[in-house]
Amino acid sequence: MATITFPSSPKPSGMQWKLVMPAQTNVSGWTGGRQTLASNRGWWECQLTLPPLVGRDAVNPWRSFVAQARGSANDFQVPVDATAQSALANTVLVNGAGQTGRSLVTDGWPASTTILSAGEFVTVGNQLLQLTADVTSDGSGNATISFEPPIRSAPADNAQIEYKNPYALMYCVEEPALSVSVGDVYMLSLNLRESF
Repeated sequence: MATITFPSSPKPSGMQWKLVMPAQTNVSGWTGGRQTLASNRGWWECQLTLPPLVGRDAVNPWRSFVAQARGSANDFQVPVDATAQSALANTVLVNGAGQTGRSLVTDGWPASTTILSAGEFVTVGNQLLQLTADVTSDGSGNATISFEPPIRSAPADNAQIEYKNPYALMYCVEEPALSVSVGDVYMLSLNLRESF
């Protein structure tokens, strides 16, 4: 498996993101009571549609990408948004090794400010995490970030956090079909799943 480059142009015309959080629920036929067993794991899936690609010059980078993906063999970084979440220049790092679960202690933020809002994203160790609370730093630029899904493996101390242009490391769930119509107009949709 290799990580290949995801084409940067054109930007997708549509993206449907889904956070899969497996759980099994049983409802009693006698009492109506519910019991749920959650796996404490999660991953992202995405359906991505490109705008019409007109002509061979527009479609060739995507043809090459589809071939390099080798079905589901190789992965690639898919940006969550077409524009940056933040204009800050700070380098933000994990503050302390061995952290797992649904929060991380971090440092390197601007002092005493709210930097990101609940619902925005960060990427840590190629894992896409959605913030469940605002990120507000203390006077020293430290902040605890809270997110879903839980972190899969503890990042190293001083691992970099991508907060400006977060991405998901994805692979193609099925072989993409590239269709063409009159006038050399090509259409491409991708069905993607987080790679780990």
